[in-house]
Amino acid sequence: MADLHKAMSIPGAFAAGEFDETGNLKNYVGDISLQAAKIAALMCAANKATARMQAAGWTAYTGKDGFEPITGFAVSGPENSALIAGSVGVFVKNKDADFDKAFQVLSTL
Repeated sequence: MADLHKAMSIPGAFAAGEFDETGNLKNYVGDISLQAAKIAALMCAANKATARMQAAGWTAYTGKDGFEPITGFAVSGPENSALIAGSVGVFVKNKDADFDKAFQVLSTL
């Protein structure tokens, strides 16, 4: 299990969770409901699969390396973002977030 409390140390974090490749929620902490955490796990797994497909497509289309493997991604809205690396995601408030620091922390989990 990932150290989700370490993920919560990311500036602006208000929830963090761990998911498997099929989108099942393994664990979560923070200020969201269980139902929201389960939906987030599905979103993370689906977007990660899409990102892998897009990276493979860009690699094939451009003939250039550097798109794969997918190490993480972000889904951003006007106030909040979901940052995902590996099988861990964290929700952050954009006004308090440091995306570089967040991905540094997530890469260690």
